[in-house]
Amino acid sequence: MGRYDVIVIGGGVTGLAVTYDLASRGLKPLLLERNDMMSGTSGKYHGLLHSGARYAVNDPEAAYECAVENKIIKEIAGHCVEDTGGYFVLLDEEEYYDEFKKGCKENKIPIKDVDVDEALKEEPNLNPNIKAVVEVQDAVLYAYKFAVSLGLAAKMNGADMRAYNEVIGLLRKGGRVVGVKVLDKINNRVYEEGAEVIIVTAGPWSEKILNMTGIRNIKMILTAGTMAVVPYRLSKRVINKMRVPSDGDIVVPYGNNSIVGTTAYVIEDPDNYTIPQEDAEFLMEEGSVIFPAIKKIGFSRMYSSVRPLISMGEEIDTRKISRRYEIYDHEELHGVEGLLSAIGGKLTTARAMAEAISDLACKKLGVKKACKTKETKLPNPLEALSAEHLKTKGSPESLVRRVFEKKGTIDEELLINALYILIASSLW
Repeated sequence: MGRYDVIVIGGGVTGLAVTYDLASRGLKPLLLERNDMMSGTSGKYHGLLHSGARYAVNDPEAAYECAVENKIIKEIAGHCVEDTGGYFVLLDEEEYYDEFKKGCKENKIPIKDVDVDEALKEEPNLNPNIKAVVEVQDAVLYAYKFAVSLGLAAKMNGADMRAYNEVIGLLRKGGRVVGVKVLDKINNRVYEEGAEVIIVTAGPWSEKILNMTGIRNIKMILTAGTMAVVPYRLSKRVINKMRVPSDGDIVVPYGNNSIVGTTAYVIEDPDNYTIPQEDAEFLMEEGSVIFPAIKKIGFSRMYSSVRPLISMGEEIDTRKISRRYEIYDHEELHGVEGLLSAIGGKLTTARAMAEAISDLACKKLGVKKACKTKETKLPNPLEALSAEHLKTKGSPESLVRRVFEKKGTIDEELLINALYILIASSLW
């Protein structure tokens, strides 16, 4: 034990961002994920890089966090972003129009009024009965590309990452967590690793990890959200209903598809829940209010993810719970040394969460190196890695050759996706 400075538990975007941040400061981190990286919440989101406008009225902290990170992600990960822009369209609740614009102004979120007729020319599939349109700086973030880029940056800086390695216990020495007990699902063995600091970024599963130390009073609310896929790109931009955030009020163009979302309902176990049957009908009705054509096209599939939200007292209205994030030092909270966790937040704010918790870890380790991730461009895996690299990392030579030989063909986009999966297999 003791080969690593920090062990990070949970391989979603936040865990990958933390691992990269720590490695970029000269530390030696190990990232452990019980399944494949991005197999949880991060790999099942709706694709939106938030401008912050959605939360401008009722969740100003989250709005500001998103507005700041929107600009940073576009700058450091441009190859993962489609900078579509977004429209908030007013269909009813006319009193919300002034409140919405005021909230955006107060949170320094750039907006611009757009003439309705002009908006309908730009987005002809929109409901022609919209009453007002405000343009925002929403964008589409391709999460898997972002994750692989973070993983590559972490690896280039000396990090280790292991998929299908599940933490089944936390090792303690007195009041301190000194390591982890791990089930290696690939090699069917149990082993231990030690580190000075353990960071939990397991999203909805964080509470289960923390329970291993006896910590029981981290108040999380787990809400599942259903999304529906329309097999057609209905718009150039992200389209939001201009109203108090609710279910079924956003459509995100994602590649050649459109994602209608989302619902929100409280669950108990992120490994054991089902999509309510009524969600399909609900999203169809709400989505078709924005784009009437959805009723004709229909949905090709539905999926859901679980959001780990911070409990605010007795609040159980899932749309009123803040989307901000918190960093917990469990030495201060529970007398358990060497244990930190990050709870809440959005995929948009994962880099910021990583910076905050890495700052705290460095302070505990006596490391005085500042964060570099907000100004350092992430490597584009398609440019940074060669076919030879993938072969040496164990990818089948025939498969690598076929993928690279198809570059420049009609199916290049499809093959680029395959290449990202190959690259990921060489990283973790």
